Amino acid sequence: MSDKRPRGTLMGEGVADALVVTGKAPRVLAFHGFTGTPQEVALVVEVAQELGLGAEAPLLPGHGARVSDLAPLRFADWLAAAEQHYARLAADGPVVVAGLSMGSLLAFHLAAKHPASTVGVIALANAMWLKTPWPALALKLADRLRIPDFWMPKSAPDLGDREQRALHLTYNAQPVRAAISLLRAGEALSERLHLVKAPTLLLHGALDAVAPVANACRVAVRLGTLEKRTVIFERSRHILTRDVEREAVRAEIAKFLRQVANISPT
Repeated sequence: MSDKRPRGTLMGEGVADALVVTGKAPRVLAFHGFTGTPQEVALVVEVAQELGLGAEAPLLPGHGARVSDLAPLRFADWLAAAEQHYARLAADGPVVVAGLSMGSLLAFHLAAKHPASTVGVIALANAMWLKTPWPALALKLADRLRIPDFWMPKSAPDLGDREQRALHLTYNAQPVRAAISLLRAGEALSERLHLVKAPTLLLHGALDAVAPVANACRVAVRLGTLEKRTVIFERSRHILTRDVEREAVRAEIAKFLRQVANISPT
């Protein structure tokens, strides 16, 4: 069944509210992707809560209501918001940063800038580079030609699980100039990954149509930490936290959080 809501609004079901659970340190700070909502990283928050850790997944600026709210914003705006959330959590102890797609770029930025207070990084479907030819080449061409901003329609989120695809809460269009800022941010950040010293978990779907699966290994070799684990999920797409292998994704996140938080397996 096609979504009948006007272009420039949310498709899917649920609420776009921030997620917050109380618990001990290290606290987990998880960021959603471009045009998404905290629903995308709810799995991370759930695992942290099960382990007794505090966790938050904020709603990033411009998200959760109308695409017109997102269009004028750029990666610097989302990073500034991420910094504020991080500073508040880090004031009470060490932090694990996590993110899906664009959220992973925010996580890497924070880990590189704050090595002393970051004890772990979880990168899900990292968007350091975007898929070629679509959307990477299309965005680069629009950038080079200085095409005025417009909204590209989205038919559905990149999810293999049909039920979850229908339910997933995300915008039904994406503003091109804001997307270009994300593309540029990833390319610039790739040169700073050596500054990431915290243990890192890289999870990616082999069928990802947005961020190529090769991103996982390309990022892994650039990281400044020797403590890193890369796992590819052969049947998963971009939103792997909600896809057909989500329970295996959950298990990997739980194992990693136990290790960085020194929690003994039950």
